[in-house]
Amino acid sequence: GVTISPDGSALFVTDFFSHKIRRVEVATGAVTAIAGSGEDGDADGMGDAAQFNAPADLAISPDGSALFVADSDSHKIRRVEVATGAVTTLAGSGEIGDADGVGGAAEFCCPWGVTVSPDGSALFVADYSSHKIRRVEVATGAVTTLAGSGEEGDADGVGGAAQFNWPHGLVISPDGSALFVADCDNHKIRRVEVATGAVTTLTGSGARGSADGVGGAAQFKHPTALAISPDGSTLSVC
Repeated sequence: GVTISPDGSALFVTDFFSHKIRRVEVATGAVTAIAGSGEDGDADGMGDAAQFNAPADLAISPDGSALFVADSDSHKIRRVEVATGAVTTLAGSGEIGDADGVGGAAEFCCPWGVTVSPDGSALFVADYSSHKIRRVEVATGAVTTLAGSGEEGDADGVGGAAQFNWPHGLVISPDGSALFVADCDNHKIRRVEVATGAVTTLTGSGARGSADGVGGAAQFKHPTALAISPDGSTLSVC
């Protein structure tokens, strides 16, 4: 995963197989590791005293002070202070599961995509192997399930009546009202209303392919990542 600082001066990268979080200066291309020992693990700590285990994606707070990392194989959501490289666990027990709860009482199963609300108060996580979209309160680490039954499928619906199939990347609209999810094994792009958890299919027939078209006439093949334009009018899909 990669995200950019609010002022556009730096990129932050999850170096998946190196188990590190790296910083890249846009002006010069200079790369530094801000956190992670390079050994897989889940230790909190400062800089290279901290450990990650296959960090998959990350998002930056609106004020640029903190990164939030989907630490996939640790089954945790981690927080990294940009200025110091201090790493703490925001939520997740480290045990595989899908329990809602606060901080270490919550469980994830290979969390993958992560995005942050425009006001910085909440994270939204594509909990890949749980087939769910989760919400994490930044102030408290409280985790709730926004949408997804936990069973793989492609049903539209509200909250637990909806289904996903290995949801991967996600982004939030500039106004914070909707999430857009790359629903990898459904070959679809889904929309989730933040206020209600209502899930609809924005585009994709569900059949693997590469056809252009409108809505269900379009095809994707394992979409994994999304980016949204500043005005919220366009999604780019990888």
